[in-house]
Amino acid sequence: MRKKMEHRLTKKRKKWPWVLLTIIILIVLGIGTFWWKYGYEIRNTIADGYSYSQGLKKSDFHPKNSTVIYDRNGKVLKKLSQSSSNYTSINEINPKISQGLVDVEDQRFYIHHGVDLYGIMRSVISTVLHRRTEGGSTLTQQLVKNVVLQDQSQNLNRKLKEMVIAQQLEKKFTKKQILEFYINDVYMGHGSYGFSSASDYYFSENQKDLSIDKLAVLVGIPNNPVYYDPVAYPERTVKRRNMILYIFYQRGLISKKTYQTARKRPLDLKVNERKYDNDVSNNYALNYAVFNATEELMKSSGFSMQYDFKNEAEQKAYGVRYQQAADRARGQLMDGGYSIRTTIDMSVQNKVEDLVNNVYKSYTGRDANGKLAPQVASTVIDNKTGDVIAIIGGRTTDGDQNNRAITGYRQPGSTAKPIVAYAPAFERGYLPQSTVIDSAVGTPVVHNWYSGYTGQTTVRHALENSINTVAYKLAASDTKHTYYDDLVKMEFSGLDPTQKTDPRLAIGSFNKGTTTTEMASAYSSFSRGGNFVHPSNLSSIYDNDNGRYIYQNTHMQKRVYTKNASYMMVNTMQSVITDGLGKAAALDNYKYLAGKTGTTDDTKDSYFVGMTPNFTIANWTGNDQPSTLTASEDALTMQAFKAEGEYLVDYTKEKEKDFKKPSTITVNGSNLTVNKTSEKPSIQDIIDNDFSKYNSDQEEKNTNRLYNLDYRIIYHLTKKEEFSREDKVEKAIDKYNENPITKESQYDKKLSELQKIRYLNANVKRQSAKNRFNKQILGLQKDLNMSQAMFQAAKDNKKIAKYESEKESIETQREQKRQAMVDKLMPQYNTQLQKVKSAYKNDDSDKEDQKQKLIDIMNEIRSYGGSVPDIKIDANGNTTTSSSSSTSSSNDDN
Repeated sequence: MRKKMEHRLTKKRKKWPWVLLTIIILIVLGIGTFWWKYGYEIRNTIADGYSYSQGLKKSDFHPKNSTVIYDRNGKVLKKLSQSSSNYTSINEINPKISQGLVDVEDQRFYIHHGVDLYGIMRSVISTVLHRRTEGGSTLTQQLVKNVVLQDQSQNLNRKLKEMVIAQQLEKKFTKKQILEFYINDVYMGHGSYGFSSASDYYFSENQKDLSIDKLAVLVGIPNNPVYYDPVAYPERTVKRRNMILYIFYQRGLISKKTYQTARKRPLDLKVNERKYDNDVSNNYALNYAVFNATEELMKSSGFSMQYDFKNEAEQKAYGVRYQQAADRARGQLMDGGYSIRTTIDMSVQNKVEDLVNNVYKSYTGRDANGKLAPQVASTVIDNKTGDVIAIIGGRTTDGDQNNRAITGYRQPGSTAKPIVAYAPAFERGYLPQSTVIDSAVGTPVVHNWYSGYTGQTTVRHALENSINTVAYKLAASDTKHTYYDDLVKMEFSGLDPTQKTDPRLAIGSFNKGTTTTEMASAYSSFSRGGNFVHPSNLSSIYDNDNGRYIYQNTHMQKRVYTKNASYMMVNTMQSVITDGLGKAAALDNYKYLAGKTGTTDDTKDSYFVGMTPNFTIANWTGNDQPSTLTASEDALTMQAFKAEGEYLVDYTKEKEKDFKKPSTITVNGSNLTVNKTSEKPSIQDIIDNDFSKYNSDQEEKNTNRLYNLDYRIIYHLTKKEEFSREDKVEKAIDKYNENPITKESQYDKKLSELQKIRYLNANVKRQSAKNRFNKQILGLQKDLNMSQAMFQAAKDNKKIAKYESEKESIETQREQKRQAMVDKLMPQYNTQLQKVKSAYKNDDSDKEDQKQKLIDIMNEIRSYGGSVPDIKIDANGNTTTSSSSSTSSSNDDN
């Protein structure tokens, strides 16, 4: 039995080394695989972090210049004042703020060097073992994330760059300075940056005068400015405050008695509603520009816009995140430092407003809230660029700051039919002359605006007369529900996830509704052959302090509908104007129009969306509190379109030219046909018709084009498109090398050029080329860093040489002064020497005093570097000398 036990034990002992070796090998392989996959990217990120940190200076953390908004001609439209940031020196900051922040957010602040590995490990362990998320970021890292990078994205690259810059910051600045930066720059909600600004906003007090309970409120906000918003969520704030007070008590910052007293106090908010000139609500175009700029800043900080949701809970959570990011971004805009270029032409904007107001001038009634009734919203879009030419959010901004064109979600009625029912149907093979039965359908039954049903009808006639049952049937026959995906692509922000398969969307039954800006941009896609362009009135946003563009409008197009479907849609909507319900919208100075009317149940909303080849206009009218419109009020949207359209045709000098027809479509009267022989089939068509043939063909092509696999198969780029991208990178590198860096002042410019090359290389999809360029870029980065180091060394050497020269000059001056003192003292020495000799010879009573005076003079001469011999005097006054010394001495010989 014992032998068996010993045998088993021996076998187990023999297994352990192999198990341990296997684990080590797996770990090494795992690390190796990870580094092989991400190593190059990690090295680049670290290099970027070092490069970024080199240019940081103290002024980067101070209040910025005002944000300036320009019109399309460079004229200043608005300056947003620096109202939300009051920079306060650390010496003027309440010391308990500094202590409290460190105790709550970063207890090891004075120990770590920017990154706290202990804190990171604690955070990981807490997450894994306790399933509780704890922050591992230091105050320095938070400063880098929020102020330097302004990037809230959660990815490894951003985190690595943040850690590198944080460590470099700790080398550049003292802990005191970093704490000062954080306290002044941290976002505190409601557009307030820094504790001084937050103290003034929430309590109308100077931060130095805050009681400990109010101070704890402020210390608790940076963790989550939205969740712990004292104004919106006072109960959460009190709980957070009391937890902060307990930490203060535990750390010895306050006594137990103070803690117990403070936690019982009410919030005692005294919100200071600032009266700063940042109001853009009195100008719809300017208001829209700030709205766009806010969203672009959100995107640049890592926020991803979302239009499709799994359920209502996800949509609600996104709404909270959106509002938090929007508040932060708007605060950044108000904090200053940006130049915003827009496409706004105020002469056009004002003219369009005047024309619309003239249409509504006879309607002077007001609703229960004192607002004019009915109200209006209008958005005008340039079809070529997607730019918003003009935007109207109401009948006046006087006491009414609601911009309904971007926030007024109302039912679009039948104007939804082209984008939800008809265009997708044309993509599936329907033609304007295809027939559909107008009959009862749906549960509950879908009704038309007229009583009964007309039976068999064409698609064109159904759209002309806005037949609801036909639109519903067309959407219901879309078994893949592509209409909902199309709305997501066109960035409709009020979509309800419970309506993904609801064909009632085709007749405008949106649970939340749409805006005129969304409708205008969607219709505008038809004029571009089905390509959607994100609507905006911005050209660019430039960050003056960091010397970089945050946003540039490239008018990027996104495919939504096919060219054939888009043209058939436009052609069918032209019949709405010539033969259907939209006749009242016809322009007197231009005949090629397309459009669609829309009226909701009980005529609570009236819509009209119309377009020429050059522009698209979406108009809505209704009451803010939905109520039935009169027949004359219902007609206002088309009257407003007619006034706006005729002006824009004249202003843009639009030539009398019809919408562009694809070569694959033949028009014969009101009938349209698709020429299949000249139509290049899409990949999806090929797959649907013969998948096996398609599959074998693809395998053969891929065998012959393996070197093109990454950019041709994955990204569907042609060789010309890919090589064009690579050529741009090569040219950029050649241009960079043409002008080598010769002086330190060129460093920032060269660094910016390198960053632009990286951006160009990001578009390269052939991995072999991308890797080759990456190596070149990394080499250029190293050379640039080396040049910077050499310039710094040369600067240091120059300083040393200057120091040595100044040192030599000073030494010479000192030597001259010493010699002058010696020359001055030598006559005194000779005179005193004679006195001493005489005193000894005559045996005077003061001979010792005379001798001491001589010694003092000798010591003084020697202190200035002079040389005098040591002297011995006998009783007869005779002297003998010995070698001189430059050090002080006393001579007691007689």
